Amino acid sequence: MAKNKERQAIIELAMFEHKVTKKELASELGLSYPTMLSKLKDTGTLYLSEADNLSAYLNIDLYKLITLKNKSNE
Repeated sequence: MAKNKERQAIIELAMFEHKVTKKELASELGLSYPTMLSKLKDTGTLYLSEADNLSAYLNIDLYKLITLKNKSNE
């Protein structure tokens, strides 16, 4: 659950920095708006191709996005 929150924060910050709305992101990724909301709420449901497209569009490091580590394990 903590990793999901971290991913949400990373995505939301990138959306804010790039001034991208959820509707624009959904359109760019070829998803319906309700599906985009669902995937942003539970980032674990993103397919790898969706995560790749999202990270490219928002200029997020894909490796960092998918391999978040628990801080206690580092």
